[in-house]
Amino acid sequence: MKSRAFLVGAVAALSAAVLAACGSGTGAGAGSSKTVAGGMILGAAPEFKTRPDGLSGLKADYGVSPGSFKPLDAGGPLTVNALKNGQIDIGNIFTTDPSIKNDHFVVLQDPKHLFLAQNVVPLVDKKKVTPGASKVLDAVSAKLTTDDLVQLNEQVVGEKQDPDTVAKSWLKAHGLGASGNGAAGVRLTVGSANFQESVLLAHLYGDALALQGAEVTKKLNIGSRETYIPGLQQGSIDLVPEYSGVLLQYFDKKAGAETPDEVYAALRKATPPALTVLARSSAEDKDAIVVTAATAKKYHLDSIGDLAEKP
Repeated sequence: MKSRAFLVGAVAALSAAVLAACGSGTGAGAGSSKTVAGGMILGAAPEFKTRPDGLSGLKADYGVSPGSFKPLDAGGPLTVNALKNGQIDIGNIFTTDPSIKNDHFVVLQDPKHLFLAQNVVPLVDKKKVTPGASKVLDAVSAKLTTDDLVQLNEQVVGEKQDPDTVAKSWLKAHGLGASGNGAAGVRLTVGSANFQESVLLAHLYGDALALQGAEVTKKLNIGSRETYIPGLQQGSIDLVPEYSGVLLQYFDKKAGAETPDEVYAALRKATPPALTVLARSSAEDKDAIVVTAATAKKYHLDSIGDLAEKP
């Protein structure tokens, strides 16, 4: 009898393990078909699965648990195309993405501020950036606006223009295209994350430094923060364009700041000693949870919280 009971228990345990395995993989693991989101696939960058403002944040703040999660890219063409083609139902992209307007995506409101203020800010190796170089970088940040980001992204993503050419044209148009010696003697490696806007910003900052006499090397499309932040700390890159809110959450997962000023002040305190953030730009590109117009209409979606309602 003991052996039979043991066998039954073992089979039950094995069955449970198999079922659990079948439900894992790229699944979100907590979706319920009793909610709108529970019957949907959410697509985003792979790190969205573990970010504080990713899957866990959606559940904690809004009670939203998608049926499954599909790792794609950081607000890039893979996520956009998957949403357009019906391979995913919910996408995490950026508010300056031209596809929102061009493809009539609906940005779901975020009244609980899951996504913090996301002002563009250069993250740099404190030892490598001189006062002169800082002044050059601050000048770029001071001129850059959110409208500029939208237009620059449209030129690069929509019109397929070369991002370096677009960056140089913007610098010239904003009085930053003249040669000088403000950063002379500085040698910097400028990196970027693996999405187009980060590449574009790396060109903006890197080209501005080069015009002012710095010796600039670019390492573009490095990957996610889990890859390039260690690179900054180890010295393989010296500067990378970043976003204040998500960078704060990377350094301090318990940060409670919300407004742009609060986020920036908290970020300066949370940044590791060997690194620093320079002046923040007014330009902002926040994460957004988006759906197609058809999905929004079908399920009466206006806010992220609506995804937790019954279908």
